[in-house]
Amino acid sequence: MQDQAIVELTPYLKERGLRITPQRISILKVIIALKTHVTVDEIHKKLPNMSLATIYSNVKLFVNLRILSELPYGNGLSKYELFQTTHYHVICSKCGKIKDFNYPILKEVEYLGSNLTQYKIHSHQLEFYGLCKICQ
Repeated sequence: MQDQAIVELTPYLKERGLRITPQRISILKVIIALKTHVTVDEIHKKLPNMSLATIYSNVKLFVNLRILSELPYGNGLSKYELFQTTHYHVICSKCGKIKDFNYPILKEVEYLGSNLTQYKIHSHQLEFYGLCKICQ
């Protein structure tokens, strides 16, 4: 699965003029292997020989290229996941654990928001906050 995902992402990176560096491949492999929403610090723990600055700059680049999604939750700490079709999140307000859940895209909410504000809306995020089973 991990190697297949890298194989699929490689042409995407090349099309955008990016070099396929060992650092970029390592960062993507860690994110895929962890199978969760990760922070840059969690990536760094798995790649301690790579500088934090290198990880940050590549993660930001991956977000800009829509390879990763950034989930900015609370206290300035962001978590990242591989970019997927629109889905929603439930976040534990105590421990910060995030769970994905799929639900039909709320296009009617975007449409209403666009009509009421005259904005051209291109996306939305929906999060639910509560306590996970462990924190209850």
